[in-house]
Amino acid sequence: MALPLSYHWRNLFVRKNTTILTVLVIAAVVGVFTWMIGFRGAVNQSLSVAGEERKIIVLKKGATAESNSAIPIDEYNKLGQLNSVEKNPATGQPRFSPEMIIQVSLPRLADGGMTFANVAVRGVTDDAFVVHSNVKELGTRFSVAEREVIVGVAASKQFGGLNIGDIVNIGFGGDRGYKVVGYFSADGGPMESEIWGYLPSLMNAYNRTMYSSVSLRLTPDADPKEVIAQIEGPAIQLTGKTEKDYWKEQTKLTQIYLFVTGALVAVMSIAAVFAIANTMYAVVAGRTREIAMLRTIGFDGYTILRGLILESVMVSLMGGIIGCLGCAAWLEIAGNTKDMFGATTFTTMAFEIHLTPVIVVAAMIMVTLLGVVGALMPGLRAARLEVLTALREA
Repeated sequence: MALPLSYHWRNLFVRKNTTILTVLVIAAVVGVFTWMIGFRGAVNQSLSVAGEERKIIVLKKGATAESNSAIPIDEYNKLGQLNSVEKNPATGQPRFSPEMIIQVSLPRLADGGMTFANVAVRGVTDDAFVVHSNVKELGTRFSVAEREVIVGVAASKQFGGLNIGDIVNIGFGGDRGYKVVGYFSADGGPMESEIWGYLPSLMNAYNRTMYSSVSLRLTPDADPKEVIAQIEGPAIQLTGKTEKDYWKEQTKLTQIYLFVTGALVAVMSIAAVFAIANTMYAVVAGRTREIAMLRTIGFDGYTILRGLILESVMVSLMGGIIGCLGCAAWLEIAGNTKDMFGATTFTTMAFEIHLTPVIVVAAMIMVTLLGVVGALMPGLRAARLEVLTALREA
């Protein structure tokens, strides 16, 4: 025989202050948990797009990122020795994408321009749009004869001054204005946080004579490890990385951040369990006579235990719902487009955090487990109460 659900629901509000405090503790845990999971999912989604094993990024020997790499023209020409690179069907020549990376400082839209971030400007040629197959133009491409750029969708949402018709000041003294003429997407990948322009024009703006990197795509039968070994061998002497490995290295700081945040959630979860346990011990202490009477009229210890666990789970779910609503409200108020700083690229990558149904379900499962664990010991104590002793002490 089970106790009615309404009985347990009414008991939650007998000690309102204790219940409310417990709900708030759980809500805080869930709010941080859902934000962290959303953040991790957004970063992983962005990096999964930039995870092609057949795309190789070539850097100067010893360089750790495109921003600190400089490949002279004569060293770039050595890449012509590679035989496993996809070819341009029109010319029959290997298709390489020489690129140059610089940064411009732009205001963040989320805080009204109070803070600035380094946004990558990539100089490219037409081959880049083939080698980087996930990049899709949304409108006009920049002209090779004019100072024009196109902007990644993620960058346009996160940073100011990147609307169609705006002028981005580029050059050593920021004295060369490039007009924004179009947008491009990259399936949410890191390149969607960049600004692209015509390579020779941008190199001229900075008096550059060397490339930052070279991107290439391998043929289906090529072994990336063998190609990288050839790139790093004595004949070429450059550094090669698969796109997946390159971006994994660029996000090491993010992994540390996620670890620290995860540890914080773990500590907060333990605190939530103790808060729930404290609440349920108080419930048992305050309802000793009531529990004894229930045992007297036929409810066994298992029913009492199950009822207290149910009450604990109800409290936990209330906290979970408030936590999810709080996270959703925060993303709505503060904006769900965020960016992170690369440890070696010195540029930012923008991405969007979403509170998905999967995250909400995961949060509800977590708080349910917290409720069960927190109520287990107080519930066992209540189930083992000696009826006569409890009635005398009450």
